[in-house]
Amino acid sequence: MEEVGLQVNGLRLSLVPDVGSDGEDSDDIDDNASDDSVEGGQRTGEGSNLISPFGLTVPVAFRLNEEDVAQNQRQLVQAMGESMDDDMSRNFIYGISIEGDRVSLWYSTRHTTVKATSFSYVKRPDLLIRVLVSLFSADRDALGHESHITRLADGSYLYELDRIAAKASNLKSIQRLRSKAGPKQDHSFFFKTTNLVSAGNSRIWKAVEVMSKSNPKAKPKCREIILKDTWVDADTVTEFDLQAQLFHDIDVLKQSDWESLPILSCIPRDRPEFARLRDYLQGDTYKSLFLRHDGRMRYTSPSEKSFPSEKIWKASNTHPPTGNPEPRKGTTRPDPLDSKPPSVSPKKRCFFVFPDTCKRVSDLPSLGDAMSVLNQACFALLIMFCAGWVHRDISDGNILAIEVDGKWEVKLADLEYAKKVSPKKPGSPDPKTGTPYFMAHEIRTSVPLCFTGQETFDFKVLTLPTWDEEEDDSEPAGPDRDGEANPAGSQGVVHTFFHDLESLWWLILWLITSRIGCDASKIAAQDIFRVSSFSEAAANVARGQVFTQGLESILPSLHNGVKIIAKKLDPFRVWLHGSCIRNTAQMRLVLENYAPACVAPMVFFKSIENFRDEWAFLPLQRPTTTMEVPRIAPHLGPLAVPPPSEKPSNGSRQKSKRKSLHPDNGIPGSSMERAIDEDEDRPGPSKKKRTLPVRVKRLARGGA
Repeated sequence: MEEVGLQVNGLRLSLVPDVGSDGEDSDDIDDNASDDSVEGGQRTGEGSNLISPFGLTVPVAFRLNEEDVAQNQRQLVQAMGESMDDDMSRNFIYGISIEGDRVSLWYSTRHTTVKATSFSYVKRPDLLIRVLVSLFSADRDALGHESHITRLADGSYLYELDRIAAKASNLKSIQRLRSKAGPKQDHSFFFKTTNLVSAGNSRIWKAVEVMSKSNPKAKPKCREIILKDTWVDADTVTEFDLQAQLFHDIDVLKQSDWESLPILSCIPRDRPEFARLRDYLQGDTYKSLFLRHDGRMRYTSPSEKSFPSEKIWKASNTHPPTGNPEPRKGTTRPDPLDSKPPSVSPKKRCFFVFPDTCKRVSDLPSLGDAMSVLNQACFALLIMFCAGWVHRDISDGNILAIEVDGKWEVKLADLEYAKKVSPKKPGSPDPKTGTPYFMAHEIRTSVPLCFTGQETFDFKVLTLPTWDEEEDDSEPAGPDRDGEANPAGSQGVVHTFFHDLESLWWLILWLITSRIGCDASKIAAQDIFRVSSFSEAAANVARGQVFTQGLESILPSLHNGVKIIAKKLDPFRVWLHGSCIRNTAQMRLVLENYAPACVAPMVFFKSIENFRDEWAFLPLQRPTTTMEVPRIAPHLGPLAVPPPSEKPSNGSRQKSKRKSLHPDNGIPGSSMERAIDEDEDRPGPSKKKRTLPVRVKRLARGGA
């Protein structure tokens, strides 16, 4: 290669034993292979940052026979996944599987894996040579490494974020300051990770700012910040821009007659709660309620490669059909083309920096601290509602807190799935989004609650939640309802203000059952806060019973100190449930119909204050398991994950929290899908990152 002028990148072939194998397949491998089934690249050359010094750069899984194609391919996909998980600087990875003389090329991102049509290296040795030459001459980016992330020798990562250009109005003053200061500012910011806070589709790091890429030494007097590394659909607005849009809409709201908004009609103007709302909407005070990005910097990568989703097939058996492009023994057979093929949306990678380091609400010292923060979160949500926005992922990981002068202040985080709702049209049903433990019942089941005539509510009387303590223990009547009953299942579920408030309700219930250190309450609530694929239906039934009928079944099992909170939660629940039933899809377009539900959490927090001595000093305890609370992305469905738990330690491999649709005994990529293209003899990969395959097989991988 060097003799003909091709760059050589230092990759070498090396035999390593069964990466990702369960050790049960050594008998299937020829003795001459020394029980080695996966080849990989390793870095050579001192000081080179081209190839990762650990894991596999390009895994090659091979068998000398064709008896078990599926097992060989599972090992390859698992090795590719592990290599990606072991190195956060990877955007994608190539792989090669060989069975007998058949060679297949693979391309895997953190969301999708595709497989090219296999070819025979006996009949087409030129294709194999072109593949190897392309790999041995590819640069770091072409092999899947992110140019803005560098893996350091101590195992940490160096992130590079681009400086955002200053606005024209500030440009002259900045240039004037620069001329006095001397050297021109760097176009990038550099951060070295110190600890992994949260794993999944989004990686949350603690990090410190360093001098430069070549000098990863911490800047003087710098403090730890939060760095978020996340993947989003290529055609979506980034979280950075969403926050800017939300703040713009709140600023517009402040200039209007917002106190007369119908959604606030149930909050008396002389109440302290309304005065507090006024305070937040003075100047930029409301921004203190949100976890804000550092507006000077961010990074957005180019989009991933895209594949034709309309040509994706599912593969379920091992007998090749007539005309199959791989008509040989052991080939996975594609089923007929799906009428509704799954989405294969390309992604882009984004980095953001948050100057404040915060705690999850469940990691605060006491239940009193947590309730104070959740009370503040109500105002953040109400301000969003008034501006016409819904959050769509209210959870333990997104309601954060920071200590200021000895008190905990809320920071509502993660606007990744926030959106503006239209008061003029219902819109299309939303995909399922959020964290399953705290997801609203309608969203989780994708079935709208409706009035069937069998509910126990008195729809003739509209009784607003009362602020009066002596009346607070009475069972509130359900809201009045006009019009015909909403036919069951006739409408899809559109995320509304009701659903964000209900997520807050589930979060409170989770805290008082699963974080107080009472084993009896944990056992009583385990069916409610369970989201594995094997118990999804049972969990939905349990949650439905709690949300529609109340907490009487688990009340005796609760810690004595929180029973009063559970009792006060019931009026809150009744108003949420009753409001969902009362309001059809068309009625949910009228903001006035949300007013009673919006005041219900305020009444709840006021009602528990008189009993604060009973529960405020109860310590919050961390769970004993190690998997963090999962989350569902908009394009995915139900998850297969363990119960809620604490954050992982730095470097631990975790499942994505927006997650797998195909658990399949824990084997990544065990549910296959195939896409067909036209040109069958097209070689690759090239150093220009050209798409290798022409007929493509897709494996859906869960996790990140």
